[in-house]
Amino acid sequence: MSSTIAPPRPHPTPERPGEPTGVWVDAAPFRAWVRQLVSDTGLPWRVIARAAGVPSPTVRTLLCGRHGRPLRKLRHMDATQLLRLDHNKLTVLSGEPAKATSVRALTWALGLRGCSPAEIAFHLGTDLRSVNTLMAGGDAWCSRLQQLRAEACCEAWGIDPARVAETALTPRPHHR
Repeated sequence: MSSTIAPPRPHPTPERPGEPTGVWVDAAPFRAWVRQLVSDTGLPWRVIARAAGVPSPTVRTLLCGRHGRPLRKLRHMDATQLLRLDHNKLTVLSGEPAKATSVRALTWALGLRGCSPAEIAFHLGTDLRSVNTLMAGGDAWCSRLQQLRAEACCEAWGIDPARVAETALTPRPHHR
């Protein structure tokens, strides 16, 4: 399915104190696009944000507004990233391999926070047996979309996914 939203036409806006400088676009079409992706795919907005490469707080504010008011302008860079994400890219991500060690570390971080294996399976969009195998250190194939889902879930549970991934990739000394 291709996007029917026209590419964003940037326009400079006067900066307000505390706002980053840059080029801004109308937020409404991108809010609608993210809502459509969430509705069509069933993926949480945090997963959409991570898949698009847009900071989660930006997407949250886009969808929920700030102080009861809808977000009116969106950075051109974020708008472009959101527009590049479509159903086809999400399908590709579901077939693209990810490192099982990274996903394993994320699932363990969730488990240590109190998330049950069944809840983890639900959030990753997989079955309980696969999660148990993964967490036990067994061979498991993981998709890039599952990794993004695990990262988004960690974020929702107050876990920094970047820190978990960093820890997972750091070699540990062997003790004798």
